[in-house]
Amino acid sequence: MVIENKAEVLDKDNRYLRLKNSQGKSVSIVREVYRRENIPCQSSLCLEDCNVGTDDFDLLPSNVTHYIIPDCQVAREYLEVFEAPEIHGIIFTQTAEHCIQYEGSKNHHNRLKRLVKDKTKGAVIFHNEFQKYAYCDRESGESHSDWQSRSTFKAAEWFFNHLAGQLPVVMVTNNDKVIEEYGSKIINVHVMKVEEYLQTFWKQANTALMDLYESLTASVQSKTKKKGYSGYLPTDVLEAGLKTGRYIQGHMNVNKSNASEEAFVRRKREESKEDSGSDILIHGMSSRNRAVHGDVVVVELLSRSEWKGRSNVIKETTESTSEPKLSKDDEESEDNGDIMPTGYVVGITQRNWREYVATFAEDEKTGQKGGKVLVIPWDYRIPKIRISTRQVEKLKDHRIIVRIDSWDIDSQYPNGHFIRSLGKIGELETEISAILIENSISVPPFSDAQMKELPIDTPEHPWKIEDVELKKRRDLRDSHLIFSIDPKGCEDVDDTLSVRHLKNGNIELGVHIADVTHFVKPGFLTDQEAKKRSTTVYLADRRYDMLPGILSANLCSLISGVDRYAVSVIWELDSKYEVVDVWYGKTIIRSQYKLFYELAQLVHDGASQTEIVDNVPELQDLSGEQLVTKIDELILAVNQLMTIARHLKRKRVRGGALELESVEVQVQLSETKSVEDLTPKDHMEIHDTIAECMIFANHWVAKKIAETFSQCALLRHHPLPRDHQFGNLKSCAEVKGFSVDINSNKTLAESLDKCVDPGDSIVNKLLRTLATQAMSNAAYFSTGSLPNNQFFHYGLALDLYTHFTSPIRRYADVIVHRQLMAAVEAADKLEIPGNKELSELSDHINQKHRASQYAQRDSQELFQCLYFKGKDSNDDCCIVDAVIFQLRNNGVYVFIPRYGIKGPVYLRSKDGQVIHVQPQAEPEWTGGTIQRTDHSIIVNNMYGSQTYTLLDHITVRISLKDSRAHSLSVRLELLYNTPHISVSQQDEMAKKQKAAIIKEVSEAAEESRLAIVSHDLGANFDKLKEEYGQTSTKHSLYHMFESFKETALKTS
Repeated sequence: MVIENKAEVLDKDNRYLRLKNSQGKSVSIVREVYRRENIPCQSSLCLEDCNVGTDDFDLLPSNVTHYIIPDCQVAREYLEVFEAPEIHGIIFTQTAEHCIQYEGSKNHHNRLKRLVKDKTKGAVIFHNEFQKYAYCDRESGESHSDWQSRSTFKAAEWFFNHLAGQLPVVMVTNNDKVIEEYGSKIINVHVMKVEEYLQTFWKQANTALMDLYESLTASVQSKTKKKGYSGYLPTDVLEAGLKTGRYIQGHMNVNKSNASEEAFVRRKREESKEDSGSDILIHGMSSRNRAVHGDVVVVELLSRSEWKGRSNVIKETTESTSEPKLSKDDEESEDNGDIMPTGYVVGITQRNWREYVATFAEDEKTGQKGGKVLVIPWDYRIPKIRISTRQVEKLKDHRIIVRIDSWDIDSQYPNGHFIRSLGKIGELETEISAILIENSISVPPFSDAQMKELPIDTPEHPWKIEDVELKKRRDLRDSHLIFSIDPKGCEDVDDTLSVRHLKNGNIELGVHIADVTHFVKPGFLTDQEAKKRSTTVYLADRRYDMLPGILSANLCSLISGVDRYAVSVIWELDSKYEVVDVWYGKTIIRSQYKLFYELAQLVHDGASQTEIVDNVPELQDLSGEQLVTKIDELILAVNQLMTIARHLKRKRVRGGALELESVEVQVQLSETKSVEDLTPKDHMEIHDTIAECMIFANHWVAKKIAETFSQCALLRHHPLPRDHQFGNLKSCAEVKGFSVDINSNKTLAESLDKCVDPGDSIVNKLLRTLATQAMSNAAYFSTGSLPNNQFFHYGLALDLYTHFTSPIRRYADVIVHRQLMAAVEAADKLEIPGNKELSELSDHINQKHRASQYAQRDSQELFQCLYFKGKDSNDDCCIVDAVIFQLRNNGVYVFIPRYGIKGPVYLRSKDGQVIHVQPQAEPEWTGGTIQRTDHSIIVNNMYGSQTYTLLDHITVRISLKDSRAHSLSVRLELLYNTPHISVSQQDEMAKKQKAAIIKEVSEAAEESRLAIVSHDLGANFDKLKEEYGQTSTKHSLYHMFESFKETALKTS
């Protein structure tokens, strides 16, 4: 059929397709297809202006030697080759995209979409099936694969002619028949194999491409020899079983501490009436059925008689921890806990394979070129992977990156391929790169194209406030005392504060946040990169910014003494600190002071004028009355701010807000990045002050955007915790006679406030830490995706919450800024994503946020290990006090307050011996037994019994546990079953004891002397002593101060 259109003639056709839906079920559909002449070619070499009016113009570069078009099979099986940074000018046909979408995996299709979106690659999808002259109908009797090959060549031919032969076009295929048929058909339209293409165009540029090709080829060949998934139930059977409830679907998470035996599938809350049954145990590798950590699996429950319990023993992680054990020799033992729902994997609905960091075994050898070898993944939860590579000898001491391609039903290990080397094992940059790869974090340098979008700020061309912005923003530079309070050395200052008294007697509180959205426009390259990263990644020794430095550390950073754009929330508060009015809008500010936390706390606590001036550069050029006035204003502002924050916090706490605990340890690095010390961060009230003001702003912004965009506001939800997660907290509290009520956040908060042991300050901190661990994770969501009664934030006790205050380092805040401005300025609401788009974006941001947190944790643990590396295990820094917080059948888990480290301590060894500790001597391992109760472990041997109870203090030794294949970790060994007293504490106690002895001897001598005098003077002694005697040393101020000096007590 031909349809006449004012612009052009459209050819209408019906296309019959058999596709798979999102659940993998095959369905037949009919689609109307309209073909026309002016489909954009997306090349800057176009002579016919077919790109005019499209957003895709200039995606294909002109500065390449050729354009490359992979056929469907090559695009599906060798996509990773085209992801290499060297290769540009890639044309994927619509036919190839459909092949990947419907014949490949979802992850594979997503990778293709990401590659095309990356404008630095110069890759496009050409809609050849809509182009009138590039399309070819499938002929009668023609196979589908033959039609795909002919369509690809037709597209290559069309491109060459369309661009008038300005560039050669290379079609890449591994099909000999296609090469024979089309190879010499048109001059400069080349048809060649992948290997020939790489050797012809890229042999000199990068030999790693050939290695990657060979590895992928070996993986493809192994897949064609065997069938990989025949052991899983058919898709329609899985679908039917999920509907009836026979099967359960969920993400599979492998237990890192017991990787070869335990994995868990968490079902959704609505699928489980009993909270304790939310997890399904997958016991052993055979029940896991080739599923890998992170895969979405379908599980069938075993009969109750076959259910097992979670392991109650500490398993030591070794190089062979994740070694698959296919035999069913797993017997129920006394070391397993209460039985729980147990199942086995019957199908996999989504593979979540990614890039894995791995290492060759120390004794690994390969006897031939491209031979198959097993590599050990960095992550204990991933099984060994079989790859093909020629570089074993060259890379045996390197960490490498590999991908999994398949896992055959009769293979003990999955098949994969080598990608590239990260560097030598143990080198700092290699280990940091491993952490980033393992957490799927990509932080390439910002591109030239991205930098060209940004403003210039140089001494020759300084950036200035624009007149047009001055007219439409509220100017706070002269009317408000604005200042920031951040950690020392902070460069990306997101937030500033102001507080002042109004003429009507009320107080005005202002939170002023960097206006990132002024510089980062929706859809621009900088915005796309910020969205991709979603967050700034903070590691122990460095950070990877979400935004380029010209923004994050300069034009967006609210540093003191310069004019900056801001988005402000300003409240008017009455005398009871209740909100009278609130204003949202864009402002211009000039922060007067850039304070750090310790200084702000000192200002509040009454620091001297000299101390303040020495630490505030902005005051150092002032003197006299002007200096005194400025200091008084600053002190008043800080004090007023802290008073307001106390009220805001009290109000939240009364509503059920939780004050939880997390131990933060600061890594002290030298100039050469060696670790000098690990110091716990001191908590100060000023930390709570800033946090409370930010929470207040986030809450009020959430109210505004939720009111305006009821179906597509970006909020943050903290769900109710699962009851069974509180078991460890309750057990520890019971030991001290405390009761923890978890019925609501309010009762939990009140319970924790009462859990105070006057003789042990660690108890309350540890219990709050355990409460933190019991919490569910907070997450971003779109208001159209949850019912209104699920919008709440459990931990903060707020009905609505979002993130607004950190747009320099969180992309969620950038979205919220745009929504807020659309709400208050009636801005173009077309820029606001709808519910579906926002929900997908929320999932992406949540994933990136978690990845950043995990990377930060991994980095912290790496530098903790580097601190202990090379240290004598008997050094004072390695012998520490530890508190027991969890029991196992063969040991305990402890918390070390000094370093914030948690880990296992063994009481029973692998060979069944138990430990016996003794004063002033090394522990001894002997024959014996272990008896476990609800709150204690009793070790019995020939010397007697020793008991270890929850919240007991013990002494442990820290040493380094080295590993070739995995990350460094610390080993904790029991030394004494008593609290540890450090050398400095011993010196302090010795001084006190010495002073006490001296005092006791002196008082005894004085009493003896007085007894003699009393005997000589007789009855007149008491009267004469009262009239002429010296003041007793017990009451003398002189002797009191002398005792302070002698015992080295601190009087402040």
